[in-house]
Parts: sequence; structure tokens; C-alpha cells
Amino acid sequence: MLLNRRGALAGAGGLMTALATGEAWAQDSRRVRKAASSLSSASDDIMAFAEGVRIMKRRSDALSWDAQNRLHAQRAEHGNWRFLPWHRLQVAHMERIIAQLTGHATFAMPYWDWQVDRFLPPWVLDPTSPLFERQRDPAAETLDFQKARFAQSRDVARVSDDNFDAFCGRERAAGRVEAYGHNIIHMLVGGYMSSTRTAALDPVFWLHHCNVDRVWATWHQKNGDSAYPRPWKDVSMAGFTGPDGRQTGRWLASRITSTRGLGYGYDALYPLRVFALPPGALGGAPISTNQVSVRVDADSSDGSVRLELPAEVVRMLREAPGRVTVEGTGVVAYERSENLTGRAIATSVLTEKGRVDLGVSPTFVHFGSAEEGDHSGHSGHGDYAHIFTFDSAVVQLAKLTTGPMTIVSRAQDLRPEEQRPPARALSLEATFTVAEYAA
Repeated sequence: MLLNRRGALAGAGGLMTALATGEAWAQDSRRVRKAASSLSSASDDIMAFAEGVRIMKRRSDALSWDAQNRLHAQRAEHGNWRFLPWHRLQVAHMERIIAQLTGHATFAMPYWDWQVDRFLPPWVLDPTSPLFERQRDPAAETLDFQKARFAQSRDVARVSDDNFDAFCGRERAAGRVEAYGHNIIHMLVGGYMSSTRTAALDPVFWLHHCNVDRVWATWHQKNGDSAYPRPWKDVSMAGFTGPDGRQTGRWLASRITSTRGLGYGYDALYPLRVFALPPGALGGAPISTNQVSVRVDADSSDGSVRLELPAEVVRMLREAPGRVTVEGTGVVAYERSENLTGRAIATSVLTEKGRVDLGVSPTFVHFGSAEEGDHSGHSGHGDYAHIFTFDSAVVQLAKLTTGPMTIVSRAQDLRPEEQRPPARALSLEATFTVAEYAA
């Protein structure tokens, strides 16, 4: 096999540039990202943000507002395990661009935690401010995001307890932090935010992704570097523009698991919300465990996919004399197409007389182009898939009902007036552990 020396040197040079940049950023003055609710329009970071947006919208070069949106539209990672590191890098680069353009050297992007700050920050609603976006859904201006559609899903805030697959996703499937909390806000804010092609044009995009990054920082603090599998650590990303207008080379995911490596931190991490006791919390080891792995290809004309749980598993859930737990993940996949936009993928466990909702994920479908030489796993290619998880509610449903138990996923149409054909479901799989404890 012949090695192209020029290509190899170019790749190494790009990696060295990123490593050197990362080291320089880590040594830079530490930026502290603060809660949007703690800042006013007169706060230094908000004035810098508004001034930066105003300046960038007047430019047409690599430091322009449109350039940042094009980067996201064409190369952002969605629907896979690169989602978190890619967006961390884009927000970090934007932070330094604004600091350079405005002279606010320690500018830190504010974060909007919609689960605590129930309404959009008032300074993004002022029509005279550069942070106001006229294309935003007008309903979002007065929306209580804690009470909004889908926002009260119990799957939105349990991310701190997820393992790597459930939280970060897989190579070709979105994790829960992306599929639920992230997607829900894009859908509720609406306007530019509802499409990957235009989302970064709304300043709320940056506040939202800053908070998503904060959620990751919380998960990382709890789990550490050992939680990341080697293939993920070796993933690299490129195409980001530094404050000098030049690209900063390739970045390895393993280099940016900690925010400290990029020179910033948060005034407070995400509050840990846990709604269910973990297996074994009541004491003692399980007396038996059963690993279950099932999969089905969709064959329904209505756009849904159904997977019946094995009868022996259902029997164990219902008849075990002691306490029983279910822990694991599933993946549902749909055909990536324009017809999938404007939908919400709802997944539930159904019986004849009851149901447990496993999550509702509004679709945020990316059609961007892959990086040159890297077409295999980019978010704009292949199936559209996301992860869901199981918990004790499935056990409760089993004990309170009779008959078969079936996992059902369906892409609900959020634009029914258009009378579109159903989205095409492809497959549904589930891998979980059933553990029985002594009575």
C-alpha cells in the first residue's frame, strides 16, 4: 500500500494546528458562562453578544453571521455520537470570534436553561436588539417552556443517569440529550430554529446549545474520560473558523471532553434530576438476570413500527415473586427524507389496557454535506435514528395488565393540515436486562 506523503503531512499539520490551538485556548483567561436569567441587557456578556451579532451581520467574510449558519447547515453533526463535540466546538469558536470583534476579551456565551428559566430571556424579545429574530415563531415570545408540548416528558431531564450510548448516542443514532431536550426546543422556538438549514441564524440557537453543552459538562463530571469508548475518542472534526478568520484544523473528540481544555467553565452545572431508583437501590444483588436483544424491520403501511416483547420476558415481569427491574436501550430508525421533517417520533410500550410512553422526539433532520473523504457516518446521510430507554414504569405496566406487550413507534405529523403521506419507519431494536431480586 502506497501512502500519499503530501496528504499525510497535510492531515498531520491540521491535527497539530488543532492541538496547538486547544493548548492555547486552555491557557487563555478562563471564561465563565452564566445563566441567561442572571444577566440583563446591560450586562457585559449580553452587550458583547448583541454587538458581536450586529458586527457579524454586516460582514461577508469567514467571520460573518451567515458563515456561521452555513457551517452549521452544511457540516453540523446531528443524529449520531458526534453531535455533542461538534456543537461544543462551534459555540467555543463563536465565543472567541465575538470576543475578538467586540474587544470584550473574556466574553462567555450565556446559557438558557429552559427547565429553570421558563420563558425566553427578555433581551432576545426586544425588537430593537440584534438578538431579536423576526422569523422566530411569535408564540415563543410568551410561551411557558415548562408547560409546552412535549417539554414535560420524563425523558428530557434524566440524562445525568444515562450511560454513553443513551446519553451521547451511537455512531448512527442520536442520544437522548439530542433527541429529546435539544430537539424539543428547536421545535418550540420555531422559525429559523425549526430547520438545520437556518437554525444558527437565531441568537437563541447559541443560548440553547450553550445549555446543551452544560448538560454534557455535568454528565462528564460524573462519569469522567473512562466513559467514552475508544472509537468515539478517535473521531475528528474540522471546518471551524478561529477569531483570525482562519480555520483551526482538525479536532479530536478526546481532546475536548472537558470544557477546561477549551478555556471555559460554567457558573453552575446542570442540576441532577433523577425520577427513578436505580437497580439494586433497595439493597442486595439480583438473584437472576436475563439479557434480551430483539429487533424487527417495519412492515406497516401507516408509518409505524411494532416490536412485540418475547412472551417469556413478559411472564418474568408479571410473575416474578420478588422485585424486578428493566434497564436498557432501544433504537428506532426512519428513512431520512423531507417528509420526515415537521414530525415527532413517539415511542411507547402498549398492552390491551394500558401504555407507558418512552419518549417523544420532534424530528430535526439534517441534510447537510459530509466532510470530504468522510461520507460513512455524517448526519446528513443514512437512516434517521435515535435512542430511547426503559425504566421501572415498564415493570409496573406489566404487573397491572394482561396480554402481550408491544413497543410501538410512530412519527406523528405536526403539520396535519398538509395531509402528507406517513413517514417511512425502517426498524426498531431493543437491548435490555431484566433483573430479579429476592422477595
